[in-house]
Amino acid sequence: MLFSDLRYDYVRTWLTRLDEAPFEKIERIYRELEAQGRKAIASTSVKPQKIAVKRAADMRYVGQEHAVTVDLPLHMFTRRDRDGIKRLFDEMHELRYGTCAPAERAEIVSLRATVAGLMRKPPLAKIKRGERAPPKAAFTGKRAVYVGPSGFRQAPTYQRAALLAGNRIKGPALIEEHASTTVLLPGDACEVDGYGNLVIAVAGA
Repeated sequence: MLFSDLRYDYVRTWLTRLDEAPFEKIERIYRELEAQGRKAIASTSVKPQKIAVKRAADMRYVGQEHAVTVDLPLHMFTRRDRDGIKRLFDEMHELRYGTCAPAERAEIVSLRATVAGLMRKPPLAKIKRGERAPPKAAFTGKRAVYVGPSGFRQAPTYQRAALLAGNRIKGPALIEEHASTTVLLPGDACEVDGYGNLVIAVAGA
């Protein structure tokens, strides 16, 4: 949550053929949606570093029922690049359905605008580096853990806050902290990275 930006998404239904869509009206609708987003950000109690705007459109081939959302770079509108918009739609349709029809007409179903207030991010602090084996201070004992068909097995338990970067733990094991417990099943392998994240390789993956 500390790294999240303010983000507001708006959509306006506007069914029209792409080759008939007037760019003046498209631009007006997008600017109205973006103005709503800027107003929403201004009404908050925080001040972002800058505001970023993204545009997209839900599009489909004429006669289709389902639409795909296509991200549209802002330069598409300054250049009034209708062919470029159609090309992006064809590419997205190919990606989504495995086929496209460049010769078929396309239509816009709705216009989408995203307005984001980009926030200053807090600095990331690295934790102290240790050996491959967790320090003795992190080990808190053993506990019987149910691991499936083989029943219960004794598993070591560790205090997450005491783990160091580079520590490695093989399952079965439990890594405990104030609000949660991370379970390593037999065959799982965990390594603590430089920021204290638990990077787990699940058995068989």
